Amino acid sequence: MTLHDFQLSLLHPMCKSAPTQAAGLLHRIGATSADTAVAQARWWFGDATNNFTTIDEYVTAWGAPDSEYIERYGEREIRSARWDLPFWPGMQFEFRAMGPRHLFHRMLRKPGVPAPQLNSIEDLIPWSCTTEEFLGSGLGPFDEDIDLGSIGNLVDFEAVDPESGRRRPYRARFDWCLLQSVEPVLVRLSKPNPVPVDETPIDELILTRQIGRAVLRIHAEIEGTLYDAMADFQHRYARLARERPNDFILDERRTDYQRLADTVDSLHLADEP
Repeated sequence: MTLHDFQLSLLHPMCKSAPTQAAGLLHRIGATSADTAVAQARWWFGDATNNFTTIDEYVTAWGAPDSEYIERYGEREIRSARWDLPFWPGMQFEFRAMGPRHLFHRMLRKPGVPAPQLNSIEDLIPWSCTTEEFLGSGLGPFDEDIDLGSIGNLVDFEAVDPESGRRRPYRARFDWCLLQSVEPVLVRLSKPNPVPVDETPIDELILTRQIGRAVLRIHAEIEGTLYDAMADFQHRYARLARERPNDFILDERRTDYQRLADTVDSLHLADEP
């Protein structure tokens, strides 16, 4: 997958979370929302790029990064590489090697590009800031963010309502660490009771085509994002297809991957946690 196609995949969820900005970008680059859907499907399910586990693999695929650096923490070195995003001038996409075979990824502002001044709720327009810039602003206080993976992260916070002059709760949504929307929170819901632990073996869930439950079970077991759970699901599915081919029919496998795509959308694009 080229860097251009990767940017299309990043844009796909934003067609719903920030439709006005996404429509303007699609017009500028001469693409459609259907193009972004195809790119996202390739990224999650049909391209090896999504399964890269080292920065060097991305360097081979996309060329030398536009900026690269190494941070040292005692005896440990953490390498980061960033590529410019022409779709979002002044922004870059970073991969950071956080451990063996695990890359942290995010959108962030290009070095030297001034960060926005976030002084009031009116400054929080879609695509105006990153998660890091938002949490480092004078707004708040901020509640713990609701982590749904790379897409659909939610942060509850308080700010002054420009109409009433009083403080009130708001909720900010981020895709790939880029602000998508800010909406007032009308009712704060209490935290639900703990959900009973699902102990059904993951392989059994896959074989019985319970795709959503399988993904959530994997996500609960691994230390990673929903992004990592999707990759783990694909590896498990491929292994079972090799070991038990009689349980998998070609048409059913196509249906399974469509259901997995639907699961991704439902988990990533949910309006509420």
